Amino acid sequence: MIIILGHIGSDAGYTYIGPDGKIHHVPGWNPEAMVEFDAALSVMRNAAQLKTPGLADAVVKSVLPFAQKEINTYFKGAGEGGVLVTSA
Repeated sequence: MIIILGHIGSDAGYTYIGPDGKIHHVPGWNPEAMVEFDAALSVMRNAAQLKTPGLADAVVKSVLPFAQKEINTYFKGAGEGGVLVTSA
């Protein structure tokens, strides 16, 4: 279980208590990285609506590695089987 304090995905970063019982701080995103990540999610969301056979898959396969890299970089524990909890 991971307890998270702060607003995940903001430029302020957040702090969490890991399974090791220690407090870890994850720095926030810079504004440009947040805009780029949001744009990548929008591209994948919009690509899912394309009806041309194979086109949506090609777009998602192209953008997904970038999105996964950003998630693993900025959401510690998410890529290691951890649970990500956030508020809207």
